[in-house]
Amino acid sequence: MKGTEWVPMTLVGNKSDLHMQRAISIDEGKQLAQQWDCAWTEASARHNENVTKGFELCIEQIEKENQVPEGEKKNCVIS
Repeated sequence: MKGTEWVPMTLVGNKSDLHMQRAISIDEGKQLAQQWDCAWTEASARHNENVTKGFELCIEQIEKENQVPEGEKKNCVIS
């Protein structure tokens, strides 16, 4: 991501259904997302919880890039 200061991304805590095996707390996830200036959610594919929300948050982050005033826009390449 050369030449960019911000990249649209979403942090998704996976396997939220495995509460007893949690390695990172909800607060730690939120703090990391805030530090990275990105969206955050937890998801469980097993219970189909917030799986779609992860993708929706990705789209919101991409649209956030499009709301930056024209003179301040950054180039973004997703690969």
